Amino acid sequence: MINPDRLLETFLSILRINSYYPQEDPVMEILANLLEPVGVELSYDEHRNMLGYWPGSGTLVNEEPILLCGHTDTVIPTEGMDPIVRDGAVHSDGSSVLGADDKAAVAAIVEAVLAIAEQDIAHPPAEVLFTVGEDVGHIGSRAFDVSPVRSKMAFIPDADGPVGGIMLAAPWAETSRVVFHGRAAHAGMEPENGRSAIAMASRAIGAMNLGRVDDETTSNIGTIAGGEAANVVPPRAELVWNTRSLSRKKYESISNNFLDCCQQAADALGGRIEFEPIRTIQGFRFEPESPIVRRAESAMKAAGVDSWQSVTCGGSDGNELNAKGLPTIVISVGYLDIHTNEESMPIDELNRLAEVCAALILDK
Repeated sequence: MINPDRLLETFLSILRINSYYPQEDPVMEILANLLEPVGVELSYDEHRNMLGYWPGSGTLVNEEPILLCGHTDTVIPTEGMDPIVRDGAVHSDGSSVLGADDKAAVAAIVEAVLAIAEQDIAHPPAEVLFTVGEDVGHIGSRAFDVSPVRSKMAFIPDADGPVGGIMLAAPWAETSRVVFHGRAAHAGMEPENGRSAIAMASRAIGAMNLGRVDDETTSNIGTIAGGEAANVVPPRAELVWNTRSLSRKKYESISNNFLDCCQQAADALGGRIEFEPIRTIQGFRFEPESPIVRRAESAMKAAGVDSWQSVTCGGSDGNELNAKGLPTIVISVGYLDIHTNEESMPIDELNRLAEVCAALILDK
C-alpha cells in the first residue's frame, strides 16, 4: 500500500533537522506541509504539540477513530548529522545518533495517511499526535490536554525490537532527591561534635535493595554528592535515586522502603532529611485479550506482520496518555542501537511499520 520512496524521503528530510527539545518546530512544519493537503485538520497547543484530525470517507465517516502518536524530538547530539543509506538501512554518519527514535515512527505515520489518501481508499476518521520533548521527560505529552481527542484508543510506535511487538505493560517510575542534613565540625579537633551527612547517606544506601530487585523492579542511586573539605565533618549530602517497576504494588513498596532507609539513617546519626520527588511516571498494563491489544494484532496481521507480545521497562508518551485516561499501546519500531552513534533503521522495517500504521487506521 505504501510508497517506499516517499517514505524514505520523508524520513531522511526530518532526520536532517536537529530537533533536540525545544527545537522541533522545523520538523512540525514539514509534517504540516505533507498532511494538510490531504485534508488533515491540524491544531497546536501552547506546548507546541500538533494534533491532527482526518475526517473519514465513504461509508466509514461515522466510524470511531484511532490515534497514532510519535514524538518529534531526539536525544543529542544530532547537530549537522547527514544520514547515510547503505546496506538496506539508514545510518548515522557516525558523528551523532540517527534519531530514528522516534522519527521513524513519525515518518511511518505520515506515510500511512498519504498512502491511504493517494489511493482514495475509504477510511474511518483518524487522529495523529506529534509531541515535543519526550526524550527529556515526556514534556509535551505530560502537558497535553486529551479532551479534544475523539479517539478511544491510541497507538505509539516507540519501542525496540522488530516490527510486530505489542508492549502490554510499561513501568511505574520515580526519580527523587534526598538531602541529608548533619552538623559541621572540625574533623581533626572535634569530630565528635559533628554529624556526618555522608555517613547518613552511606548508612541509608547500605540498607537499600538496589540493582535488579526482581524480574519486574529495579532501583538505582544515580548520583551522590556532599561534603566541603577533607578536614570538615560533612553537614550535607545528596542522593538522586530512581526506581521503576511493572507492578504498581512493588513500585509503591520500594519507594516507601527508600524513604524509610533514609529517615532511619538520619535519625540514627542525629540528622534530618529533605525529600523531593523530581519526576513520577504512571505505569500501565493491558491484558492480552483486551480490545486495544486485539486491534493491534488485527492490524499487524492485515499488514502481513507477525505480532508478538512483551513488556517494556522504558517510559514513553504512552505512560502519560494512559495516565490521562486514553488507553494507549506502545508498539515496536524496528530500529537498532538507538541513542548511540551506531544507530540505524532497516528500510524493510520502516516500510513494515508504515504498513502497520495504515492498517491501524483502516481496521475497524
